[in-house]
Amino acid sequence: METLSSFFLAQVDASTLITLMLTSVFTSLVSALVGFGGGVLLLTVMATLISPADLIAVHGLVQMGSNASRICAYRRDLSLSFTRIFLIGGLAGAMAAALVVSQLPPSLLLTSVAIFVLISAWLPTGIPIRETPRQIFCTGAGLTFLSLFVGATGPMMASVLRGLNYAKATFVGTMAVCLLGQNLLKTAVFGSLGFNPLQWMPVVLAMILAGITGTWIGSRLLGRLNEARFGLVLKWTMTLIALKLLWQSLMP
Repeated sequence: METLSSFFLAQVDASTLITLMLTSVFTSLVSALVGFGGGVLLLTVMATLISPADLIAVHGLVQMGSNASRICAYRRDLSLSFTRIFLIGGLAGAMAAALVVSQLPPSLLLTSVAIFVLISAWLPTGIPIRETPRQIFCTGAGLTFLSLFVGATGPMMASVLRGLNYAKATFVGTMAVCLLGQNLLKTAVFGSLGFNPLQWMPVVLAMILAGITGTWIGSRLLGRLNEARFGLVLKWTMTLIALKLLWQSLMP
């Protein structure tokens, strides 16, 4: 019978696991502080360590834990009216994406992730949207469809929510529910296409526990840091890692 240790390292070696856990702590802290960016940053680091075929599915599993912990922290502040319609749209978007994503080669998915991260890093601070059922539904469908090809739509989701002028805690909590729903839908789609989450579960659980630590630290630092300066550093960090990832995806 395989030992727990050998199962833990079935997908990654020990040094890679430690790197992934430390990255999960930091990126969850980032998301708890500014409400976005951590998921994309985690995705770019994971893309250098995990095969393109498993990348988006594994990232979605890890983000479920991170987003769930933020929901617990901000559960009294999130907008249920927005999240309910968003997730109904998300279901439609996931069903549409399932018809397409299986046809794309893993190398193309890696390139699309790199390009999207670059776009995400420099999105406008707010995407105008009216809080009507139709626009919320379309936003949920579009972003969930996109998430199956690029992994993390957090920065774009953040730009949408900023346009609604939510309070900080409502912004973070609502964002977490929407992204958790997206990740559940992504896992279901990739599972139907042959991805086996059980093979990655020990690594995922280790990263989730590390991410909960980062969220706990971030929730206690909320409001104590200069968000504008922190956001600028985050943008350039995302840009540099994305450029490295793009170079890697285009190399023969």
